[in-house]
Amino acid sequence: MTEDGSITFSNRAPGLDPVSAGRLFDRFYTVSSGQSSTGLGLSIARTLTERLGGRISARCIEKRLFIQVDFQDQ
Repeated sequence: MTEDGSITFSNRAPGLDPVSAGRLFDRFYTVSSGQSSTGLGLSIARTLTERLGGRISARCIEKRLFIQVDFQDQ
């Protein structure tokens, strides 16, 4: 975590596009490669992050998924 309260996680996501990345925090949303998933994990992560006063976002750049969590003063 950086001094300003931000952390970014990244992994390869060859089948993900920017539109799908924007929906990852929607409850019950799953991508085709996550067929055995319930689609609740990132929705729960968003709820917890927001209740702690933070923000969480996802973006897809060049077939990589980046999830950023911020706990900066707002």
